[in-house]
Amino acid sequence: MSSPKTTLLILGGAGAQNSAVAKVFSSTNTYSVRLLTRSLSSPHAAELALLPNITLIEGDCYDDDTLVSAFEGVDLVFINTNGFAVGEKNELYWGIRMYEIARWAGVKHFLYSGLPYVSKNGGFDPSRRVPFVDGKGKVAQYLAAMPITPMPWSVLATGPYAERLWEPMNAPVKEADGTFVFRLPLGETGAMPLVALDEIGLYAQWMFEHPKLSAGLHLGVAIAHISGSDIAAAFETVTGNKARKNWNSGLAGLRGSNIENGGGAFWALVADFRESAGNTGLWSRDYALLDEVMPGRIKTLEEWMRKVKYDGKPNPVLKTGLSLN
Repeated sequence: MSSPKTTLLILGGAGAQNSAVAKVFSSTNTYSVRLLTRSLSSPHAAELALLPNITLIEGDCYDDDTLVSAFEGVDLVFINTNGFAVGEKNELYWGIRMYEIARWAGVKHFLYSGLPYVSKNGGFDPSRRVPFVDGKGKVAQYLAAMPITPMPWSVLATGPYAERLWEPMNAPVKEADGTFVFRLPLGETGAMPLVALDEIGLYAQWMFEHPKLSAGLHLGVAIAHISGSDIAAAFETVTGNKARKNWNSGLAGLRGSNIENGGGAFWALVADFRESAGNTGLWSRDYALLDEVMPGRIKTLEEWMRKVKYDGKPNPVLKTGLSLN
């Protein structure tokens, strides 16, 4: 007689990250995955409905009664709220509320998909505020003040998805001489801690299956800190096409972007990445720890490009947010 499967609830919709996480847990055949989504007919939801060990539940995850019902009989929960859709204030409130309901319901491990909080080092500079980042960062700060008993909590801090390189704004443009140009507003030395979507689920699985190590852990994940030159070089090596980066282009196209609280929030995020070269600044990562957690992880952008057969052709895979998150 087979053992009962561990029940995992995924909250925050059936977007790119949550879908990637659900696929990982579906494939193990040891988890029963429940995913709460507003629409059962969305492209990501329709794809997930065909997979084993996944049950889709239609409902609003930003609603108390829905959450109370969804948490019934749940062992583990993975939370990835959408600040672009609900705004910073709602993301902060519902991140905390989800924790409260999960703890009340007897959940065994609460895992929150977070991001840095740009003002955590003090100063609270309005010009550096990034609402769709800060909301998650503030929830992570709240969790840090909570005990790890009776319900352990963990934070899995992500970053810009490598898959964003398929977005029209980030895909390279082929010039008349055949050179592919990546237009990235990173400055000459800026770098982004790019994350492979399908590895987020693997890190989440490790955190759930090693609670003594992951309880109270804020784990920042990434492939590596990758500059515009790194992207062009990897593309050239993988495809054989000549490539270069235009380190200051793309900015004019971003002016006036319709994001929460105006385009200024995006400019602050770019400023963060321009200060992240050499694994420094707010978006630093402990790559030695990531190697211990996942020895077989993707460690270079070239490796990622080969795995996904990246060819530089625009192919949007994400439905909300801007090009770098």
